[in-house]
Amino acid sequence: MAASGGDAPHAAARHHREPLPASYFIPGDKTYPEGIARQQGTPFFYVGSTSDGTIYRGDVHQSATTVFLPGGKDGRTSVAGMKTDRAGRLIVAGGATGKVFVYDTRTRALLHVFDTGRTDTFLNDVALAPNGDAYISDSIHPALWHITAAELKSKQVQQPLHVGVDLTNSRMVYDDGFNGNGLAVTANGRYVLLADYNDYAFYRVDLRTHQVVPVDLGGAKGVSGDGLLLRGNTLTAVTGLDHPEGQISVLKLSHDYTRAELVRTVHGHGMHSPSTAAVDGYDLLIVNFQFQIADPVLPFNVVRVHV
Repeated sequence: MAASGGDAPHAAARHHREPLPASYFIPGDKTYPEGIARQQGTPFFYVGSTSDGTIYRGDVHQSATTVFLPGGKDGRTSVAGMKTDRAGRLIVAGGATGKVFVYDTRTRALLHVFDTGRTDTFLNDVALAPNGDAYISDSIHPALWHITAAELKSKQVQQPLHVGVDLTNSRMVYDDGFNGNGLAVTANGRYVLLADYNDYAFYRVDLRTHQVVPVDLGGAKGVSGDGLLLRGNTLTAVTGLDHPEGQISVLKLSHDYTRAELVRTVHGHGMHSPSTAAVDGYDLLIVNFQFQIADPVLPFNVVRVHV
């Protein structure tokens, strides 16, 4: 997960900088933060509340976060996964609202609301493709949703959210509970890697042919993906499922993304039933979701973990 190293003088400069906080605090005792987006080229990251839709902004140099967008505005009553793109847009999956909200991070203006028009959905996570398209996982309805780069650039605010790949009758079977969850787009833009949270499984979804192929985990057990990060052929999966102390699984993928070898797992490091992560230099910023925990460890936070 490391960024490029740079030369010795720059490395020395980094060495003498003030250390970054190990934890970032999120206000509220009912916040239950789930998604996170690290905005490249800035010191900022964004975290959202599943309980009321508030979006918080943090600075990686400061331990406190502040409200960026209040909950309930624009019909945003709950949020899950999120990403920022190169144009400075914050793209937010709206969970059970069935909507994706898009904001300008500079002005806080609402740019778009993409609406499935369905009530049997839970829009869970967002992944960006190299061409600027966005893909959104759905934990309840068997679909991979798709927003094109052109739709994101348009001036039209209210737009329908279209199905990119229909997962009905595919190898990925939707059961009761949460199914599609963490996802990532491969560097060539050809595939989406999608986690099936229910079944501790991963699938390769071909965006051209719509073929869905299970990823062979080589016998590894208990590997789950609430959140996924992909760098080259290294897949990092974050979950709190069966692991209240958190689990980060690092997997090495085959060149065609159909096989994976579990390289190592990481537990602890201040994680409390985490959901997902964002890359910050050499570290991961891990969101401590604490889903369905009636007496969560407070304050809610994001922890910095070196993997």
